[in-house]
Formats: sequence, structure tokens, C-alpha cells
Amino acid sequence: MAAFSALGTSLFDTLGAAERKKFYDLAKKLQLRPGEQVSSSDLSEDQVYLVETGAFTERFYYGARTVPIVRISGVGELLQTNRLFLATRFQKSELRAIHIENNSLCAWSVDDFLSTLKTSPDALLYLCHWYNQQAAASHLHLYEAVAHSAYYRLVNLLVSLANHYGYVGANNSTVLLPLKLTIKDLSECISVSRETGSNLFNKLRRKGIIGPGKFIKVELSKLRDYAETIE
Repeated sequence: MAAFSALGTSLFDTLGAAERKKFYDLAKKLQLRPGEQVSSSDLSEDQVYLVETGAFTERFYYGARTVPIVRISGVGELLQTNRLFLATRFQKSELRAIHIENNSLCAWSVDDFLSTLKTSPDALLYLCHWYNQQAAASHLHLYEAVAHSAYYRLVNLLVSLANHYGYVGANNSTVLLPLKLTIKDLSECISVSRETGSNLFNKLRRKGIIGPGKFIKVELSKLRDYAETIE
């Protein structure tokens, strides 16, 4: 299952120097440790976030707290963009830092964010592209949930995360994911229970595709080859 990925640029890249400074001056900066959540008092307000450094999970629920939708977002990616146009009283959100160090967010009120973007056609175009990308990723997520097994979704999620965030270890084959992800996180990303996710993850460990250790170690070449053999 493909994780949500960035457009290759940041929203700030679409702004001129003066516009960028104005945007930064309006932003509230949040620094978080790995595993730390954005406080509920901040999330209760109409805020839009941008990942400045590190990586975060965005978990949100519509209506009752049942099955969450989970995104994994990195540098330059926007969070809670639904708050720009939708009423939020029926939605609950959680943002949590998952990078091992240097996690920071920029936060704006919806009004400040929109009023600043209105002065920049390029920034508005970026936001349109962003929504299109999220819609395409949501459709892919739904398709894979229906068409493919949970095991397939986990394998392809790990491939995507390794490609996006991983770095090669000393042996030049093992890719380390500098993300403090739990089995629960991975399970929610592929829409299964924690128990099911744990069983699937342990199956990959037994095959030698996932290595032991505190952080996730992926034998990426093995994982890519294996992904082509399952459905």
C-alpha cells in the first residue's frame, strides 16, 4: 500500500521571498520528541500544519471513533488541510511525531493560511495539486483495501516507506527507517487489527526481510522482489 507522498516541492517553494517571510512570521512553531502528540488544545482549534522537519502520523476519524484513516507525512507536507473547507466538529484528529529526532511543525490558523495564499496564484495552484494528489492516494488506498490482501498492503507500505524515508546501513543492503513506528501504526495504515498486523510483520521477520532491532530494518531488495510474488 502506497504511503502518501509529497509533490517534490514545499508550499514555501511556490512563494517569493517577501511572501515566504510573511508566511513564516504568521506561523506558530511546534517542536516534538519522537512519539509525542500535538496537544489536544491545539488540535481543537482550526489549524493547518506543515511538516518543517522530521515525520508525523496524522490519524483522523469522521463521526464516531471507529476505524481511523492514517497518513504518514514528511518534510514539506501539509496536515489537516480538510480544515480549510470542511466543518471539523464531526472530525477528530491526532498528530504524532515519528522521526527519531528534530521534529517540527509550522501551524497557522485557517484564516491566516487562506488570506496569505490568496496573494499567491502559484501557492493556490500548489494547494489544488495537493488536493488532487490526496484524492488519488485515497482512491488507491480504497482500491488496495478491496483488491489486495493485508499482507500485500503491508509489504508495499514498507517498500514505499523505505524508498521515501530510509537510508542505507553500513552493509550497503539493509535500509533503516528513522521512524518510531509501532505495530499499531502500521496496522492502522493497512486497516487491520494490531494482532493481525503483528502476525504479518513477524512473518516478514521469519523470512529475513525485516531485521531485528529497535528500529525497522528492511532488506529492500528482498522486499521488492517479494512484493512482486504476492497479491
